[in-house]
Amino acid sequence: MMFKKNIYIIFFLFLITSCAKPIVVDVVLPEDKNLNCKQLKDEYLETRRFKKEAEHVQEAQGANATRLVLFWPALFQTLHNADVAIKAANDRAYHVLDIMKKKECKEAAKLYSELTKTDARNVSYEIKRLHQLYKKGILTKEEFEQAKKRVLVE
Repeated sequence: MMFKKNIYIIFFLFLITSCAKPIVVDVVLPEDKNLNCKQLKDEYLETRRFKKEAEHVQEAQGANATRLVLFWPALFQTLHNADVAIKAANDRAYHVLDIMKKKECKEAAKLYSELTKTDARNVSYEIKRLHQLYKKGILTKEEFEQAKKRVLVE
């Protein structure tokens, strides 16, 4: 009887942990500063792919009522993991764009504009990030004010 109970517990634990788990990217990699503009753009595009995959997992998990009723611990873990993956993908994208800006890559401004437009729901995060760039001297006061206005308008 004990063996049967253990099998049920193992099976239940397997089901709980078997939900889709999006990839959480590393925000900073040691070789980032050595990449050229094309490689940095490729890294940026990869962050967008990871973000889309995590958003897809969120949508799929949130819409599944059966999983919500039967496997709610796994669902919450998966949704939390998706949130972490989205934040990590966004942070990596900003990190890569900061390097692109320092290297004066021609597509940095366009990609930055695209990123802030698609990430408008995180207005406070974006303003804090812009302020950090201003404090580090990466943005001038004028660039900071313009970027802040653009974020608030979108």
